[in-house]
Amino acid sequence: MMIKIPTSKILHERAKDENYYERPCKISKSSYSITNLPGDCLNLIFKCLKARDDRNSFGLTCHDWLCIQNINQKSFHYARRYLYGKLDKYPEISPEIICNLLIRFQRLERLSLGRLPRLTDVLALKSQSFGSNVRSLFLDYRPDDSYEYSDEELSSIFSWFPRLTNITLDSSDITDKGLEALAKCCSSLKSVRLQWCHSITDSGIRFLLQNCQELCSLDIECCISITGIGFIGCAQTLTLVKAGGCNLQPEGIRAIVSGGGLKALNLQTPDELTEFKEGCIINTEAVMTISKGCPLLEELYLSNCEEVELEGWEAIGLNCKELDYLHVMGCQKLCDLGLQAICDGCNKLSTLYVDGDKNSCSSSILEHFERKLPGVVFFYP
Repeated sequence: MMIKIPTSKILHERAKDENYYERPCKISKSSYSITNLPGDCLNLIFKCLKARDDRNSFGLTCHDWLCIQNINQKSFHYARRYLYGKLDKYPEISPEIICNLLIRFQRLERLSLGRLPRLTDVLALKSQSFGSNVRSLFLDYRPDDSYEYSDEELSSIFSWFPRLTNITLDSSDITDKGLEALAKCCSSLKSVRLQWCHSITDSGIRFLLQNCQELCSLDIECCISITGIGFIGCAQTLTLVKAGGCNLQPEGIRAIVSGGGLKALNLQTPDELTEFKEGCIINTEAVMTISKGCPLLEELYLSNCEEVELEGWEAIGLNCKELDYLHVMGCQKLCDLGLQAICDGCNKLSTLYVDGDKNSCSSSILEHFERKLPGVVFFYP
C-alpha cells in the first residue's frame, strides 16, 4: 500500500494547529493500515506508551507519527549535571541543534536553558517559531558555568515567552534592569526564583511586584543587596516569600508583610551564611511584626534565627492561629515559656522542627507539647 507522506510545510501547519491531532476522525473502510489511523487515535496510542524507548522510537515510523511525538513533548532539559561539585563533562550540544529542537517541539511547557552554550545569537532570528506555550523557564547558573547572559540577552530571551508563569534565575548576573525587562515581557508571572542574585536591589523587586499583579511566590534567598523596602504596597496575591540571607531591615520586614496575604514566610539563615553572620538578624521585634502582619500565615521558617527571645515566641502563639508548619532549629533563645506559648496558641500546628542542642527547652515542656499535640514535634539531628 502506498502511503502519502505530508510535506514538511504541511507538517509545520499541522503542528501549529493545536487541535489537529485531537479531532475525532472516521476511518474509511479502505484504510485499515495502522499508518492510516486518524490523528486522535495515534495521539491516544502515544499517550498510553509508558516505556521511554517506546516513546522515543514512536516518531521513526513516518512523518505523521513524528508530529504526534513532537506535540507531546512538554519539557526540554539539557542534562549537564553536577557531580561532586564539578560539572559533568557531557559533550556540549551546539546552539544550532538546540535551536532546531526548540522549533521542532512546538508545545513545550517547561524549558531549561541553564548551563547551556550561548543561544541568543542563534535563536534571535527564529524566536517567533517557538516559546508561545512555555510556562516554566529555568536559567539557573553555577560558579563554573562557561557562559552567563547579560541583561540585554536576558531581555531578548524573556520576550520569547509571553505566557511565562514560573521562572528560575538562581545565581545569575541579572540586575534591576533585567528584572524590569522580565516584568514587562512576562506580566503573568506567578512564581519567581532569584536565589543568590547579588546584583538586584529593592528597586528591581519593587518594579517586579508592581507590574506582575498575579505574582504569588518570590524567592530572594541570599540576595544580599535587598533590604525589603521594595515590598511596600505588595499585592495580597503574594502568599510565599523566601528571604533568608538578605540584608532585611525593620522597615523591610514591615514592607514584606504589608500585603497581608502571606501564608508562607521563610527567613531562616542558610547554613552557608551562619558562620559568617551575613544577611539580616531576625530578632524579637521582627518576629512580632511578622506575627501581627500575617494573620493567614501557615508556614514560618526561622531556623538559625538566634536573636528571637520570649516576646517573639509569645507573639507567634497569640497571633498566628492558622500556623501549620514551624521550623526553629538553631534558635538558641527558644525556652520553655516560649514553647508553651506556641503550644497553647497554635492549635492547628502539625509540624514543629526543633533541635535539643541549641535551645533552652527542657524535656518536660517537650513532653507536655507531645501530650497536647501528638506527633507534631520533630527533632532535627
